[in-house]
Amino acid sequence: HRWEAQEQLNEMERLQKGLPARDPAAQRVVLPQQPRPARTLYLAADGDDANPGSQARPLRTLERARDAVRAQKAGGLPAGGVEIYIRGGRYHVSKTFELGRQDSGTEQAPIVYRACEGEHPRFSGGLRLSGFQPVRDAAVLARLPAESRGKVVCVDLKPLGVKGFKPLELGGFSSGRGFRTHPLSELFFNGQAMQLARWPNQGYVRIAGFPGGGQSSKTGPFLYVGSRPQRWLKEPDAWLYGYWFYGWADSYERIASIDPAKRTIALAPPYHVYGYHKGQPFYAVNILAELDLPGEWYLDRSNAVVYFWPPSDSSRGLSQFSRQDAAKMGLSPSAALDKVDVELSLAECPFVVMQQVSHVTLQGLTWELGCGDAIRIRGGDHCLVAGCTVRRFGGNGIEIAGGTDHGILSCDLYSMGRGGAVVEGGNRKTLAPGRHFVENCHIYDLSRVDRTYTPAILMSGVGNRIAHNRLHDIPSSAIRLGGNNHLVEYNQVFRVVRESDDQGGVDMFGDPTFRGNVFRFNYWHHIGNWQRPNEGPACGQAGIRLDDAISGVLIYGNLFYRASAGRAGFGGVQIHGGKDNILDNNIFVDCESAISLSPWDKKRWKDYVRNRLQSPEIDRGLYVATYPELAELSENPNRNIVARNLVVQCRTFLRRDSRQLQLLDNLVTAKDPGFRALAGGDFHLKSGSAALRIGLRPIPVDEIGLYADAFRKRVTAVGSSNRPGTGQRN
Repeated sequence: HRWEAQEQLNEMERLQKGLPARDPAAQRVVLPQQPRPARTLYLAADGDDANPGSQARPLRTLERARDAVRAQKAGGLPAGGVEIYIRGGRYHVSKTFELGRQDSGTEQAPIVYRACEGEHPRFSGGLRLSGFQPVRDAAVLARLPAESRGKVVCVDLKPLGVKGFKPLELGGFSSGRGFRTHPLSELFFNGQAMQLARWPNQGYVRIAGFPGGGQSSKTGPFLYVGSRPQRWLKEPDAWLYGYWFYGWADSYERIASIDPAKRTIALAPPYHVYGYHKGQPFYAVNILAELDLPGEWYLDRSNAVVYFWPPSDSSRGLSQFSRQDAAKMGLSPSAALDKVDVELSLAECPFVVMQQVSHVTLQGLTWELGCGDAIRIRGGDHCLVAGCTVRRFGGNGIEIAGGTDHGILSCDLYSMGRGGAVVEGGNRKTLAPGRHFVENCHIYDLSRVDRTYTPAILMSGVGNRIAHNRLHDIPSSAIRLGGNNHLVEYNQVFRVVRESDDQGGVDMFGDPTFRGNVFRFNYWHHIGNWQRPNEGPACGQAGIRLDDAISGVLIYGNLFYRASAGRAGFGGVQIHGGKDNILDNNIFVDCESAISLSPWDKKRWKDYVRNRLQSPEIDRGLYVATYPELAELSENPNRNIVARNLVVQCRTFLRRDSRQLQLLDNLVTAKDPGFRALAGGDFHLKSGSAALRIGLRPIPVDEIGLYADAFRKRVTAVGSSNRPGTGQRN
């Protein structure tokens, strides 16, 4: 309330000065003014590392530029620092670009690796494929489905310099192989990821049971229905992907053997952490015998041969390629394929690793086509990744671990096998903040390989910020948050939790000492199965989910639109057992439930929190002084505050009400409360709105999401539409 009062005082002061009430720039990161560089170096894709690095005679590699900066530092880094200008073009990546403490700048002399103005350098770990031929190998033709013979083409990678591949290894959240990046080569057609040959082509099949009966097994084998797996008997490296026990715990499992007579599939260890349960969904992948659809492909790893059925006019809205296109070119289909971009990611290493580096900026660069993670920053301080594009990797985009004051600003991260940004900073013992931030980033099309717990932003630690981002098109959560005193504000989140169950657009889990976290002025819309919210999944999908005892969270000024789904009934906000949470000044529109709760009884609560304040991860005295409610942690379970919320056209306001809520001045209505255009998705409140009479402070909808800055020249604001724009840079 003190914060809100100060905000209103600031608005009144601005109005008295003849200014608009709000200054959008006040909630945006302010970068220090960059000094004029004392030295500049130039790189070009056709440069030479024997050159001096001048504009006329540029260097060729980042490593050579780094070494030139090291030599400069040996004589003393001059005030203003060094800028390395990188010309447009493609730079091949086959090893990690490493920076260490010795490569740091200072506040007065930063080091900047940046694209030349108006140019687009691309650091690529992939190979453009050419030389496609019809499949002539009789053994391969026998394995291919009848419908794909004559349509699938192949290319031998050995003449292109690729000698072989490591054995395939895949993971997933609950995999016995570990929840981490497992480097994976992928195929891209005109920039879009192709589907590794799978069955079924859409959706899942189900575990039919177990040979010995029962509902579950720790190791299998399991029963299947039908005869399809009989096709896979000659497949050397077939895998199954599934949600084997819970709808939020996925993994890839390698097939050890198939018994067509008994209709059983045995799996190879290590096994899924939770085991396998009857009725759970799975599909088969990496199977040449299932290459039966345009857009599918297969890699013969032992012989280094790619098999590919190019997308056709009927394929899922991809860039088109067909026999008719080939005929227009006067070429065979396989020869015409050489005229379009077909690329294979190959580099398994991270592209950039910065260890204990300070005051270094990566600006305006594109990193693409890697099998693993893109950029890792460990320790150090004041490093910035700004205006960069990270795309088409098999792992995560940008990882920050430790250090302070690092930032990811105005970047585009998309088409990732796992997550976007992974950020950890700050000390939970001392509550010292990390002050890292992810701001003004467009992060989407994620979790292609590992489909759960690989969000757009995974943040942990203390005192970090997620602001003004546009996050969308993810099968699981957009944000995973753990720790204390984080601020999540002005983000737009939509089309997430599209597949997994028991999750939210943002998810927090498991520790009632995670306190001081704030979600304010975010827009959560079209979450999960919003079209058919009562039909599935079995549990639920929410906008914000506070899972297993998460407490002390402020949810203020958020807008939830069609953000509620699941047969168990999750609301726009779902609270599972937590207390001391404040839901204030939010708007819920067209949600199946506005707020849902899963109350815990007193015994369960006391058992769960009994030793939490004795955890070695925290300082009990500091925590009780900082968060006074912790002095009564074991008392009053399910006590939360729900005040000044506007609930419009939601079927239920409170689902599974614990009767422990403190309710104050909420307005629940089936009528339009005075939005500018409810039917058009414009949720600005008009001056005469009934909602204002309950003390609701208008949500600054126009300030939510991406904004234009030095790195992102043009955006489409949330504004008066619930349909987001692209947010692409010019």
